[in-house]
Amino acid sequence: GPFVVVALMEVPETKRVKLPVAGGPASTASELAATSHGPMRSLQLVLPELQSSTHMEQAEALAVKLVAGFGLKLPVALEFSDWILEASARQRIEPELIASLVFAESSFRKYAQSHVGAVGPAQVRPHYWGAFCGHADLDDPEENIYCGTQVLGYLLERCEGDQRCALSAYNIGMNSKRFAAGLRYIDKIDRHMKTLKTVSL
Repeated sequence: GPFVVVALMEVPETKRVKLPVAGGPASTASELAATSHGPMRSLQLVLPELQSSTHMEQAEALAVKLVAGFGLKLPVALEFSDWILEASARQRIEPELIASLVFAESSFRKYAQSHVGAVGPAQVRPHYWGAFCGHADLDDPEENIYCGTQVLGYLLERCEGDQRCALSAYNIGMNSKRFAAGLRYIDKIDRHMKTLKTVSL
């Protein structure tokens, strides 16, 4: 495996080193070094193997899952994977959950619109969440996914980390009494997540 070479210097017992004084005999740098330090020796320290994965590699892996699990075309899957991973990093929400939400909300249609005024891949309602997301351009699919994930992160906080509560609130509202609709939505997201997590790469 990889290793790093570390140079060590043996330091003898502490002793005073006379520095040259003006008008006195000059000491060379090597003489000063020899009097303050012992000889140098090298050690090789083996570093542990680290799993490194770039953002692009992660996006490609997620895109393959979206193609296999949801039937997306690869160019579309790659584009959405990039946005989903960025949203995931910002809100610390697993990318499979965000992808499952987007699939449930819009089937990855960039400019989807609903009868209640929700827009984009994450079906965000501009009049309700626009200011919350810093007046993002919700007609931009990338900004739409970032905002939808930000909303989900907020609902997770409100629900004290309960994912089912947050997903239901995302779909029907925080104080809605339409419990059956909320449960159907949660089950749909669960199925989508299971599909993505069982895809063999």
